[in-house]
Amino acid sequence: MAPSLQAAALAAVLAVALAASPSSAADRALADGMDAYLVRHVLAPRFPACVDREHGGFHANFASDWTKQPDRHRFVVYQARNTWNAAAVALARPALRQEYLAYARHGIAFLRDRQWDRERGGFFDAVPLAGAPELVEGATKMTYGQAFGVYALAVAHRAAAEPAALELAQRAWRWVEDHCREPGRSGYLTGVRVDGGRVAVDADAVAPANLPGMGVPVAYRDMNTHIHLLEAWTELLKEWPDPRLRESTRRLFELLRDAFYSEPGTLHLFLDPEGRPVAGPSSFGHDVETGFLLLEAAAALGVPEDPRTQRVARRLVDHALAVGWNAETGQLYEEGFAIRPAFDRSVQWWAQFELVNALSLMDALHGRETPRYREALARAWAFTRERLTDEQHGGVYAGVDGDGRVLPAKSNDWFAGYHTSRALLLTAARLRGEPR
Repeated sequence: MAPSLQAAALAAVLAVALAASPSSAADRALADGMDAYLVRHVLAPRFPACVDREHGGFHANFASDWTKQPDRHRFVVYQARNTWNAAAVALARPALRQEYLAYARHGIAFLRDRQWDRERGGFFDAVPLAGAPELVEGATKMTYGQAFGVYALAVAHRAAAEPAALELAQRAWRWVEDHCREPGRSGYLTGVRVDGGRVAVDADAVAPANLPGMGVPVAYRDMNTHIHLLEAWTELLKEWPDPRLRESTRRLFELLRDAFYSEPGTLHLFLDPEGRPVAGPSSFGHDVETGFLLLEAAAALGVPEDPRTQRVARRLVDHALAVGWNAETGQLYEEGFAIRPAFDRSVQWWAQFELVNALSLMDALHGRETPRYREALARAWAFTRERLTDEQHGGVYAGVDGDGRVLPAKSNDWFAGYHTSRALLLTAARLRGEPR
């Protein structure tokens, strides 16, 4: 049977199973299958192979068959995501707790002792495998990287109950508030100099300078940075109900919900420094991910039933299904327009897993009124199993290009197990009807 037909057949079987009542035997079986997938394809290939006892932190570069390739440095986003991944598994899976708690503590130590800039504050974007970071001219600290440091440390504190993790998360949050905001303007800078000073921008240039290594305009408010700041502040707020942090979280939440959001259900990729939207396409993976993150933030802020937030979150998912989704194959496309079909029909692994998470959340909230989210979840999961999974060596492929060819990468500085683990853990919990 051809892969597309296999996926369609599996989707049909899952759709029937998912039509049963909540927490049915079929739901529990599907949850068990996701647990098995988590271990086989997300955790076992990476842990403990990525745990570097010699240099510290987590090794990033692996070939498609999981043989180690040379690393040049330790990148803050990858280090933080693996720390988060280990902590999240330790919290959610008692049978794996002791093993993954040790990995989480390994990550905390590296973020604290090597990735954190003890002299100037903030996390370095990257540090060498050994020795002090080289402060080259033009070097920056990404706000995005600071967000992931806070996110990882907040959840690691929840898992390991280590005061040092919470204390460093608090320091990192304060550093971002003190250095990455501009007085009188909403939102956060994309990045700053290593010393925390502003990156110089030519005010008369047609477009602002890009942040080195990111390609993101320094002066603009970047949607991707802001959703992950919200993600991080939300988790820190659960550990530390500080009034100033609560206010920062509320401002971020409202900025994303009210300024970055646009009808009929998408996000602007950028706002200019005055808060005006910058023309650009829709990123469907970020849209569905943000629907989930807004609801998580609303709960942390004590307004889980807020109608406006619930509407925006649902619209973000519905719009992605309307113009960025292939209902026959189950795949979520990369980019498109607000009111026309997708123009980039490639699939990224992270977006497909965020779709699985978002669909299971929408079904939990709205499944009694419509089966569409359950049906879409069945198709999305079938595509993930059939097209993004390496049954020979284990692991998740990076994606599928616009012509349907698999992208074989499985691990690098930007490719950790964070999106995959979160989607699988949360979806399995919802299928079982477990409290979170």
